[in-house]
Amino acid sequence: MKYFAIALISALTAAAGPINFASAPRLQAGTLPSRLVPTVAIPDSRFLAVDRKITAAPDLGTSGDINDAAGPFRFPRGIGLDGTVALIINRTDGSFLCSGAMIAPRVALSAAHCFANDSGANVTVSTDVYTFPSGGGTTIIGSSLAKVHELYDGAVINDYDIALVYLDSPIGPGVDTYDIFDGSVTNAPYTVVGFGSRGDGKSGSTLPAGSRRRGFNQFDFFSSPGVLWSDFDNGEPQNDASCVVGVCGTGLGRFEASTAPGDSGGPVFLNGKIVGITSFGATFGAPIDIDNDLNSTFGEFNGFVYTGFHSAWIERNAAAIPEPSTVALTLAGLAGLAAAARRRA
Repeated sequence: MKYFAIALISALTAAAGPINFASAPRLQAGTLPSRLVPTVAIPDSRFLAVDRKITAAPDLGTSGDINDAAGPFRFPRGIGLDGTVALIINRTDGSFLCSGAMIAPRVALSAAHCFANDSGANVTVSTDVYTFPSGGGTTIIGSSLAKVHELYDGAVINDYDIALVYLDSPIGPGVDTYDIFDGSVTNAPYTVVGFGSRGDGKSGSTLPAGSRRRGFNQFDFFSSPGVLWSDFDNGEPQNDASCVVGVCGTGLGRFEASTAPGDSGGPVFLNGKIVGITSFGATFGAPIDIDNDLNSTFGEFNGFVYTGFHSAWIERNAAAIPEPSTVALTLAGLAGLAAAARRRA
């Protein structure tokens, strides 16, 4: 993310200095007059670029331990974000960093594209779930199963870019779990959290991923029942990307944030509940985007999957938690079938 939770990209320039997010005021729903977020048609043909917010797994420090002082995972605790988790996802095509949030002691919510290939097929071998309890320390819990939505087909802008990660054991004390937002979606300020690349709105995501960050923005419109959009404003009308589709406004000023690679799957909160999941970024290019490149600078879009569209799917599949032994037996059984097929061949 750009200036997210502690990995998001901020609207401030580097010269202006960083905001101390540990002490920054939390924007409340009543800070700005809120209105229902409209549904609008977005002209796909105008896009210069559209891409997912996923990145290669970061270096965990000289010892390979996430607690290593040389490692990247640093953030404040005790501000209601201790259920946000970093995911190191080991796939058949490499290891990647995504973000997520705990919705039950053994279930994390994230984005489908973190676990699936461009055709929508689940290619995940295992996931290491990094939790950061409010009392300190880091706990790494393995996962041998991720569930990708059955209708996810790999398209970047996708109503079904949602997944669940089943942990092999429950989270410990000091790790929050979150409910799914069930109210009307408005343009009231939201809080977004992730572990992605960092930077500022003028230069984009130029700093390494791995630090948990939070930031603020507001939804501008739906493009379909499951996809919400926000633009990254700098207060200048000429860089107001959403105005292209008739939703004009220059945002939240110095508190506005965007997302960046590594923030994929991270939660968006309204009133303390998860209303969205970070999914993709997009740009129409210059002159709206200040540098004509999809790199988390002013004038770009952030796309999110709306969790309310999936509330029944989330509830049903979060309750159907397979036991680790069941997963192991299933995988062993599949391996046995494959061996038998080879023998028959």
